[in-house]
Order: sequence, then C-alpha cells, then structure tokens
Amino acid sequence: MPLRSHPLRSAFALVLTCGLALAAAACDGDEGGGDGTDSGDGDGDGDGDQERAVTIAFAAMVDGEAAACGQTYSGVGSAATDVELQDFRFYVSNVQLRDADGNLFPVTLDDDDWQHETVALLDFEDGTGLCADGGNAEMNAEVRGMVAEGDYTGIEFDLGVPFEYNHLDTTTAPSPLNVPSMFWNWQNGHKHLRIDFNNGAAMDAGWFVHLGSTGCTSAGATDAPTTPCAKPNLATVSLDAFDVDADTIVLDAGTLVGGADLTQNTAMTPPGCMSNPADVDECPSVFSSLGMSFESGACESNCEGQTVFSAM
Repeated sequence: MPLRSHPLRSAFALVLTCGLALAAAACDGDEGGGDGTDSGDGDGDGDGDQERAVTIAFAAMVDGEAAACGQTYSGVGSAATDVELQDFRFYVSNVQLRDADGNLFPVTLDDDDWQHETVALLDFEDGTGLCADGGNAEMNAEVRGMVAEGDYTGIEFDLGVPFEYNHLDTTTAPSPLNVPSMFWNWQNGHKHLRIDFNNGAAMDAGWFVHLGSTGCTSAGATDAPTTPCAKPNLATVSLDAFDVDADTIVLDAGTLVGGADLTQNTAMTPPGCMSNPADVDECPSVFSSLGMSFESGACESNCEGQTVFSAM
C-alpha cells in the first residue's frame, strides 16, 4: 500500500464555519492557467508595505453532501449511480486575491508539510474504509500565508501543480510534492486532482478522476521533461464573489462527474477519466465542468465556465 513518505500534521477538521480569512499563493509556472495580466503591484487597494496573515478554508462535497471515506452517495453521475468515496485530494497553486478594481494580489505561502513555495495540497481522505488503499490518516482543509493589507472581494487560483514543480522525483522532493499516490511518474508528473469512486458491481468497482498533464516528452518514461507538456490540464478557478472574512471554497465531486456515466468505461483503458487522450467518453464532460477543453488541455475563456468550485 503506497503511503506518504513524509510526516504530516494531525488531521484538520472539515469546516464550513464563518470568520475564516483568505489565503492564496503566487505561481508563475509555465503550465499555469492564469495569465496574471491584472496582477496587483501595490497601486490598487492592497497596501504593498503592510501584510497580514490569511487562512482560507476548503471543503469537499459530493452533490452537496460532505465528502467522507466510508460514506455512500446515491444518484451520482449521469446514470445516477451509488458510489463510495475512495480518495479525495488535489493541489492548488498561483492563488491570488482580487480587489474591487480587478487587481490580483499574490499570497506568500507558509512553508510546512502541506505547502511548498507556491503549491499546496488539500487532502479530504482519512485512510479509513476504502480510502486505506493509498490514503493516510492526516487531512488538510486550508491554505495559509501572507498577503498585502487591503480590501478583497474575490479569489483566483490554479487547480494543479505548475510545470517547474510537477516532475520532481518524489523520493527527493519536498513535502507535499513527495506523495507517491499523487504521482504517475517523472514524465507525466503529479496528479493535479485525484477523486476515486467505488461503484460496487457496476463496473469493476471503480471510476476514477485523475487530472494531470499529458503530452509530456523526455528521453525516457521516467525522465523529467525539460519543456512544458503539450496538454498541461491546469484549470484556472476564479470566484468573483468571495468574502475573505467568512467564505469557504467548496469542490463538489458530484458536479465534476455530473455529465459522466460511472457505470461505463472505454475498453482497454483504466476506469474513469485519467486524462488519457483515449478517454473520449469519460473525460470531455469532466474537463468541461472545469472550464477546460479535453482536446487542448487548456482553459476555454480563462475557465470561466467552471461549475465545480463555489464559495459558501
């Protein structure tokens, strides 16, 4: 059973309470979804000379219900399938706060087991039940850092690991980039998002969403590429109405797979949407829910059409 190779903090409770401040992380990776054209330079509402600590809470749901290992969810996907959660983890990067004028202000992430440089890992599985295969007890539902003082009304971030960190060797990479179960191999890099469902007897008992970069080229299958992958598959998430003092960012896995039939899978491919170009029946609706094109692996209109993330 693959386990994390680093010690992690004790579990964070899944929270949807008010009074939480916002955290975000700056990232200028070649595979980043945002273009940063409106990035703040201290001339907007943010005060570049003063900073404050901020924390933003994330939550995981399945069709509006809190996501938890051992829980069964009814009516998931286009075929209304009953499923049980096996995994729920994802990376975020390039997180920024937006002021009322549209200026973006990056947040410098704290350096800890869950965050490195501009990347943070959110983990909503606790290693119990079906999550024991590849999971662990530790959980993390927040991002922490420092941002310029100011009045903020929105947030923007990328779902995934930017190119400069994506293909590091997990045996030597810093935490949280050293989690084997969140990695394919050096060439293909990290799984930006991993949500695994068990669908019982419906289809080999599994339907997985593993979002990651594809079209990566290098000298060998386990050699890291030196140029960005053809399909970065990094989604940009932009929430205009985000109360930095009260809101929680929610990822709803039911919405993510709402257009997919979790009882079906393309022959001769792993179950579900694994970002493989052969997953022509499984991936298009998943990518569309994130505002991305499955064909290009890029955002459509800055991923404005994404429906998976919301503020509560």
